[in-house]
Amino acid sequence: MIRVFFLTALFMLAISSTTVADMTGQETSTPTQDAALISGILEDIRLGWENGDGKPFYSHFLDWDGARYFEGGGQNIGLRDLVERHVEPEAKLGLKLSFSNIQVHFEGQIAWAVVDTEI
Repeated sequence: MIRVFFLTALFMLAISSTTVADMTGQETSTPTQDAALISGILEDIRLGWENGDGKPFYSHFLDWDGARYFEGGGQNIGLRDLVERHVEPEAKLGLKLSFSNIQVHFEGQIAWAVVDTEI
């Protein structure tokens, strides 16, 4: 079995938020730092990769002009490049991924994770 480790930087759009009223009665929204939510997103990504489905990537990863995604020691320019050159074609290989040593981090309204991946 090949053991591959890579950094999965997940800049999430899907951080849930809680709405509360501040002292003036105005409603404000604050992000919920929920590691279980991030673990669920990682599972979506794992299944998307195994099944060649780019939808979880487009749903959960931020993309912008010049964004780079690193996997397996290489990089892709833009999310579309990652999905079309790796996620979709690699499904034909029947890869099964196993995530371990998941480290979730929160910085303001952004969450990211470092994940060891075994193929």
